[in-house]
Amino acid sequence: MPPSRSVKLAVIGCGLMGSALARAFAAAGHDVAVWNRTPARARAVGGGTVAMENLVEAVSGRELVVVSLTNYAASFEVLAAKGVASALAGKTLVQLTSGTPADARSGLEWARANGVDYLDAAILAFPGFVATDYATVYYAGSRAVFDRHLETLQAIAKNSVYVDEKIGAAATLDCAILEAFYGGSLAFLHAAAMCKAEGLDPKTFFAQKNSFLGLISVTADAAQGMIENNDFSGDQCSLNIHVAAIEHIVRLSKDARISARFPQELLENYKRAVSAGLGDKELPAVFQTLTRE
Repeated sequence: MPPSRSVKLAVIGCGLMGSALARAFAAAGHDVAVWNRTPARARAVGGGTVAMENLVEAVSGRELVVVSLTNYAASFEVLAAKGVASALAGKTLVQLTSGTPADARSGLEWARANGVDYLDAAILAFPGFVATDYATVYYAGSRAVFDRHLETLQAIAKNSVYVDEKIGAAATLDCAILEAFYGGSLAFLHAAAMCKAEGLDPKTFFAQKNSFLGLISVTADAAQGMIENNDFSGDQCSLNIHVAAIEHIVRLSKDARISARFPQELLENYKRAVSAGLGDKELPAVFQTLTRE
């Protein structure tokens, strides 16, 4: 379904993600200019986009400018180029460069100083998933600015989620989700390594995927309420019991001569909570020692 109106926008950065974003905007019927430090990469985007060699010309007259670069340092370097800030004044800049909440705050400070409306965003998708049901983009900043551009932004992700007025909120949520992803991935890869080291085909472990995903889901649901109420009491399984289970994992890893660093780190975190007097509490009580100095 075509948008209610075609928007003139620019995408700065033509890496895999920037290129995917630009093509999605163009496919949705928008007028898309693209710019990259290496002009050939901008020309290679195609998909109905217009490659520009001059950055100021690329962003001039554009209602919306989306930045997708390697990091915020690269972004600030590009935005500091002569004439760019003036060309962006009164326009909306959407920062889709991965970073931290502190980066987002710096970006907002720059935008306010130059009269630019600013949204900080984080995309939870690989480039190939842009504009599909598997893509989610989180946004932080002015709700009014987000609402004004929502229809246009949905060209890259129908699931465009406004998180909070706090400009660092999208980056915070992105980092939190990614930590759960990377930590969980390392855990199941280590688990597969344990199985292989003990002569058990890892596919036997992976066949039980629903078992460990189910445990994580149940624990996450319980943790939400416990953290909200600051009450980690319960009668299901105390931290003392969990610590004993993790000790078995550490021993197995050492006996099997595979890396024990990951389960050892887990054990140290859980034992720290026990040492803090939380041994009779439920597993989410570890949260209390993670938030203490």
